[in-house]
Amino acid sequence: MVLASRRRELKWGNDARRGEGNPNFSGGKYIDDKGYIRVLRQDHKYNNRGYVYEHRLVLEGHLGRLLQPWESVHHINELKLDNRLENLFLTTVGEHSTLHREGKRKSHEHKQMVRKNMKDAAKGRKRIGGRFVKKDE
Repeated sequence: MVLASRRRELKWGNDARRGEGNPNFSGGKYIDDKGYIRVLRQDHKYNNRGYVYEHRLVLEGHLGRLLQPWESVHHINELKLDNRLENLFLTTVGEHSTLHREGKRKSHEHKQMVRKNMKDAAKGRKRIGGRFVKKDE
């Protein structure tokens, strides 16, 4: 008996099933797990497994150059699927983080609670149901 994978008369793979020949082909676009549209651009310098974020491609087309890895694109209305040029804003990675943190400051009480929990964790205690117990319990 010969394993099927060792039989030379069987053809493995089918070029007709790749790209447009594949019934699951979606035109080279898909929405990733973060909710962003990715576009198939295997020749792009900064592609990730052949795909590039659509919002970066839109801004690159407008600017006439590739965006650098340290440059980030912010969606003004925060809708990840809205890749219209008027909804995109070029920032650095740090500026982008600041834009998303605006208006989301933690209260003084919250900061104190976090510090207290960190100190307790360093002492080997953790909080369960409002009371402290040793980690080995």
